[in-house]
Amino acid sequence: MTLHLSGSDIRELATDDVVLAAARSVLDAESHGRTELPPRIDVPSGSGFVRVMPAVLGDVMGVKVMTLAEGLGTRYLVLLYDVASGRLLGMFDADELTRLRTAAYTLVAGELLGAAGHRRLGLVGSGFEATGHLRLMARRWPVEQVLVYSRSAARREGFAARMSEELGIDVRAVETAREATGTPLVVLATKSREPVVDGADLAPGAVVLSIGSTRPDLRELDRATLARAGTLLVDDDRQVLQESGDVIDAIEHGALPEDRVVPAARAALDPASVRRTDGRDLLVFKSVGTALQDLSLARSLLDAARAREAGRDLGEICELKPFAGAAPQAAAVTMGGTPS
Repeated sequence: MTLHLSGSDIRELATDDVVLAAARSVLDAESHGRTELPPRIDVPSGSGFVRVMPAVLGDVMGVKVMTLAEGLGTRYLVLLYDVASGRLLGMFDADELTRLRTAAYTLVAGELLGAAGHRRLGLVGSGFEATGHLRLMARRWPVEQVLVYSRSAARREGFAARMSEELGIDVRAVETAREATGTPLVVLATKSREPVVDGADLAPGAVVLSIGSTRPDLRELDRATLARAGTLLVDDDRQVLQESGDVIDAIEHGALPEDRVVPAARAALDPASVRRTDGRDLLVFKSVGTALQDLSLARSLLDAARAREAGRDLGEICELKPFAGAAPQAAAVTMGGTPS
């Protein structure tokens, strides 16, 4: 059968333990060579684009599809297949899945950079991703105070009020990005076309977690920040070097040597690869997101949905077309395969 999980299903099933275990599972699989991640495909549509992101993660494989309509918004769909049989196991409305997996992976990456012990956090952004990140960090780290900045005073003040009440911590709206980015831990969650941080304003030895600038035409980190980066930790080095506008710019202008770019999977195996050096005192994480992160959380959600009999059974919506001459018994086994 193929199970469909809506956004509301995913919110019910996605506990912190589920999403963090899925993020750590990706690092483990990448570290041990159990993944395939080809470059994703962007096709302009005239009013935006369609993006297709395939991947293989151990016993499952699949694809994430994203559509962007300028001035309207985005839609996400994840399809999860069983490697052994090719069966379509699940279809996921991946709006909430994307927010959850992004925050979980950022938290795991932050732990590799030593971010988990900080009590004061600066946040630039007050939207979809900022909300998801702050919720998870406040629940898992000893965060006591958050200084939040976004360009709209009304949005940042509303965000601060909501998050203070929801999380029971001191979330304060500030009037400048400089106030927010002077903290020991800084989180950037924007869709800006210009850098939102000035590297000169960052505190000595700060940890900076940047999850915006996921396209070449976007910017979030400036050259001065990356010129201070002892390590730029990334979720996938190939995709970041091709897609992150601020990283592409910093390398082209000599602010960031490529040998400072360290995949998170390598850092998980070799903590010594994360380092500061003279003149490069910052530790920075840059995420563009990968389909592996989506598939890992989708697999975990599917297991949870089956255990709780959640979601909607769509039946067998993709029938097997057997190879010519295939033995009936072999075809039957293939059709009945399930992931281990």
